[in-house]
Amino acid sequence: KNLNIESLMVSRGQKINTISYSDIYKELIEQHQVIINCTPVGMFPDINSCPVIPYQYLTKNHLAYDLIYNPSETIFLIKASAAGAVIKNGLEMLKLQAEISWKIWNS
Repeated sequence: KNLNIESLMVSRGQKINTISYSDIYKELIEQHQVIINCTPVGMFPDINSCPVIPYQYLTKNHLAYDLIYNPSETIFLIKASAAGAVIKNGLEMLKLQAEISWKIWNS
């Protein structure tokens, strides 16, 4: 929001201001170059799952960011990478959160 980046929330259930996974289509993927998995889908021990999106429409112009860090490369990231997208897992975010927490509790 601070960077004025338009976002669209996707959920498996009906929620206000969201669409469902079945509502994702090619043009929508083309219009949103940053795809973030904020769910536990694909996290250990259920490492063979991933969000159901049309990965075939991802390109080298997309960033697929998975907040999961275990495993380091989820099925979501593997499929996005295979489609040509740049990928990133959540390990750096975890470390940054830990550093800030340390400062809060020890300052």
